[in-house]
Amino acid sequence: MMLQLSEWLEANKIDYRTVDNEVIEITGFGKAFIADLTGVKSIFRGTKDQLVFNLMENPQILIDEEIFYVVFPFGRNWYYFDLREEFKFNLLKYVGSRKQPEVNIPFVNLGIHTPYELLNGSGDLTAWIKKAKQLGQTAIGICDRNTMAATLSLQKECAKAGVNHVFGYTFDLLHDGEKTEMKLYCQSQKGLRNLLRIQKIINVDSKDATIGIKDLLAHAAGNALVFGTLSSYWINQNLHYVEQMRHSFDSVYYQVDLSEYKAERIDAEVLKAVDYFFKTLYLPEFRNFVIEPILICDTYYLDKDDARNKIILNKIASGAAHKQSEDQYFKDLDEHYTTLKNLFDSDKWNIDELFKRMCSHTVDIARRACASYDIGKMYMPQYIMLDDERVKYNTRFRMFHALLEEGLRRKIPPTLHEQYRQRLNEETYIIESTNNVDYFLIQYDMIREAKKRGIVTGIGRGSAGGSLVSYLLDIITIDPIKYGLIFSRFLVPERCGLHWVDEITAIAEDLELEPGESYIRIETDHGTLEVDKWAKLRIRRGEETLTLYANDLKDGDEILLDNRDRLWTLNDILQ
Repeated sequence: MMLQLSEWLEANKIDYRTVDNEVIEITGFGKAFIADLTGVKSIFRGTKDQLVFNLMENPQILIDEEIFYVVFPFGRNWYYFDLREEFKFNLLKYVGSRKQPEVNIPFVNLGIHTPYELLNGSGDLTAWIKKAKQLGQTAIGICDRNTMAATLSLQKECAKAGVNHVFGYTFDLLHDGEKTEMKLYCQSQKGLRNLLRIQKIINVDSKDATIGIKDLLAHAAGNALVFGTLSSYWINQNLHYVEQMRHSFDSVYYQVDLSEYKAERIDAEVLKAVDYFFKTLYLPEFRNFVIEPILICDTYYLDKDDARNKIILNKIASGAAHKQSEDQYFKDLDEHYTTLKNLFDSDKWNIDELFKRMCSHTVDIARRACASYDIGKMYMPQYIMLDDERVKYNTRFRMFHALLEEGLRRKIPPTLHEQYRQRLNEETYIIESTNNVDYFLIQYDMIREAKKRGIVTGIGRGSAGGSLVSYLLDIITIDPIKYGLIFSRFLVPERCGLHWVDEITAIAEDLELEPGESYIRIETDHGTLEVDKWAKLRIRRGEETLTLYANDLKDGDEILLDNRDRLWTLNDILQ
């Protein structure tokens, strides 16, 4: 067993030392007991709540000797069990320290394709980050084709692991009827906004999932552009556009991908294109390139023995059964360097300097990458009123209530208005307080447009059937009061993160200012409120909580406004 584990650790370049026949110490990880599972039917025994390792009666003996891990083989890999934690399998890969590499220069892998690139990339994001850390990389970059779905998860997982993230995106530029692969990497918040717009152009506006030069240049700011491996011919033929790109993007590079594709035609084309770049776009007199080369190898799986993952995924996606690369895995720098040496003429190129140069650009991109999502807030979409709607209703909130009143008159018999209005007031209060007015207006608009186009929308589903507001807005066709359905299953303040307080005011219902009507002007931290003098306000005066008219306010009174009040006053009255 010791020999098997040693061979496995050597293959994965994990630094270790042998303690005895049963114990091994992994540098930067700790001592591990090697479990011989020969003839054992189950690794663990006991109940679901109390699982223990099957081979040990008293694990405390190992803990007392500061041996905290039990390792065992399973399938192609080795796993470990932490005696100090709850039962769970942990892959032994990406732990401890790697053996000292021959090439030790800063580098960041910017070529990762995640599982969010459906039926192509594989490997859990946490595993990608673990391996990056184990290789000594301080950041990790993704470049999924035509999707940014992984970016938020990447940001969260990198924050947990103490690793910087780089948002990347692979796409095709369409010019003169030809497609050219490119990559973009966010360098700033402005870059992130622009990249999201680019993604929308490609995935929504374009018929063939491409983007033109004009749109690309219009959304260039805040991003680094990387030309794909096969683009060297396009670059040389379109140097005037390249110059525009150099001025528009934060930086521009040419991708050098040293991966082996195992498809002779593709392999040959890539090598020819890369060779063309270095022969044509290098300026010997200036010892410089027209565009700087950067080492980015498209990476679809973590380790070489995971190559079959991509084969299976591609088979599912397209039925393709051709032999694929076993070389598109997350490599260390020693592996990249070895490949580079075999591809470049050492008489013509200083290999060490060239390699360092291409690696340094990955670090530059990662260092400048500061784009991130603000995950501390909840952002709701805003309903954009049409010109005729603004003329008719003035504000979104008035439109919301007018549509509800119209629905009440149209759908509910007058004899039932009192009953329905009570329920309606309860629902609208919660909807306004949780800042969901825009959400309902958007749903109303979508259903209305679908019906105009003859699209079947259905009667409604799930907990939405409990919403009278949805019924009156024709979002659903189910009358919740008729069938005894409850609104709280659909929406409660707690589900929306609303800070619910008992101290509320009736100010929203009272604010109907007419020209010439007397009002009180109140200065708040949020702005100036013009309130009818007879509006009832909930206030705190010293130790007392009072309800009084606005006309009775005194200096120093604290007005207790809830979220609904803020919506109606600051967003509506002050417009």
